[in-house]
Amino acid sequence: MTRTMAGTMAETARALGCAVATRDGVRCTGPSPWTVPGGVRIERPSPDVFRLSRDSPGSRSVYYRVGYGRVEWGEDLGAFLTGEPYQTPDPGQLLALIHGTVPSPDATVLPGVQRLAVGTAVRVDSAGVTVTRQRPELAEPGIGVAEAVGRALDGVKGDYAIAYSGGLASAFLAVSALAAGHRPVLLHADFGGAWGERPPAAPPPVPGLEIRYVPVDPAELFAHEPVSGREPVPPLPDTQVPLRLMDRLSESCGLPVVSGGLLKDLASARLSEADTGYRGWRLLGCEPFHITDTLRGLAEARQLLSRNVVFSPGPGGREATGERLVGKPAPPRPAGAASLPGLTQEGEEALSSSRHGMLARWTDHLDFLDPVSGRVVAGLEERGAGGALLPALDPQVIAAVAALRPARLGRIHRGAFRNHLPLERAVRKRRVYDVCRAPSGHWLRLGAVAHLHRERGRVHAWLERESALADLGVLDVGRVLAVLRDGRELAEHALPMLRLVWVCQWLRGLR
Repeated sequence: MTRTMAGTMAETARALGCAVATRDGVRCTGPSPWTVPGGVRIERPSPDVFRLSRDSPGSRSVYYRVGYGRVEWGEDLGAFLTGEPYQTPDPGQLLALIHGTVPSPDATVLPGVQRLAVGTAVRVDSAGVTVTRQRPELAEPGIGVAEAVGRALDGVKGDYAIAYSGGLASAFLAVSALAAGHRPVLLHADFGGAWGERPPAAPPPVPGLEIRYVPVDPAELFAHEPVSGREPVPPLPDTQVPLRLMDRLSESCGLPVVSGGLLKDLASARLSEADTGYRGWRLLGCEPFHITDTLRGLAEARQLLSRNVVFSPGPGGREATGERLVGKPAPPRPAGAASLPGLTQEGEEALSSSRHGMLARWTDHLDFLDPVSGRVVAGLEERGAGGALLPALDPQVIAAVAALRPARLGRIHRGAFRNHLPLERAVRKRRVYDVCRAPSGHWLRLGAVAHLHRERGRVHAWLERESALADLGVLDVGRVLAVLRDGRELAEHALPMLRLVWVCQWLRGLR
């Protein structure tokens, strides 16, 4: 399946920058208009050298394409396709996206186009183009995490609002703003009774700040109809639904919105990094070990940790357990990790091949980065920035957390592993109590379940007519339709099912 992107060479030249090595040096033109994204550097140390690099994570991606003695770069991925035939990603890549596997940190689904990953530098000189990788140095710490977040908020131009879910990260952001002398309005998305019969719990008040409730229709957030097929890559609900939500919040007040996204990822530790007490006795009473069984002694506790696996509870402490790698950040794993039912043998093989390649590249990249930056990079790829300003991406905030020992981030206390301690302490100090403990992405999974249950009749009829993946031989659409008819199965597989609907809508638009 191919498609020709509409546009002209002149439009491509405006959307992309280009550096070309010539006999007289390096001729360079930048995208117009364009401001250099945070974390990205463009350097011209001499007329004979051009250097493009990324030193820290950022909410705006930059892409590049290397040619003979030249490099093109820009933020608009579609600009790389202007006037050229477009090859649809292979079925394995599409199935990996549906299962929540994030493409490699330096790759895109477009042949020849790379993403500028953290630690990557592209240099153009008389010898041609070289791409190198060097572990970036963190900024010098000197202040606490809350103060660093406050200084990041000082950099916001003019008034702003905070996306306030009532969770730990958004509450920490609110109290950090107060400590910095700011008085932003707190915007809480009000979904009404769309996700259950009982009214949702009100978010905890933050003394000194106003909470403004913003009515939000979940159907507008999760609908697949806005996906047109003109996007260069398939849009997915994991990143697009938060983006639509932030647009709605910003529209309600006419102000830029700041989010606490990634703060929990940043200020996080593993159980194996916590102080286990004299001879490790605290492990015996630690709640994560008691989700599936009770340990018989310290030897068994230490053996479990030595296998680099611990179990982490979800909301209420009793959700299905999931493995967590110890010591290094795990590759991005978006919410709703259940598999998509109905894959054919050909589909299973294509998925396995594509997924293994992506995960191997992610593991290598996260091993290359320092652990704190790695957690931010992985979290950013899982959920995106959502169109909001993220203090967690500020280099001083990252440095402030990196300066803390893991035992300052998490500890075993009264039989449970307590994580995100700097955030917890700051929130309690400002008398904000009963914050939501749901993991990141939990609301997205609930929303996907409610949306598909409400719209399953219409989605069922649509998938009966439109299933490009079934035409490719990798999906048994009859099994997918059976899941839509079964409420229990639908709840278990909601997010991969929703991603499937979005990808099928995107493929339909390619025709």
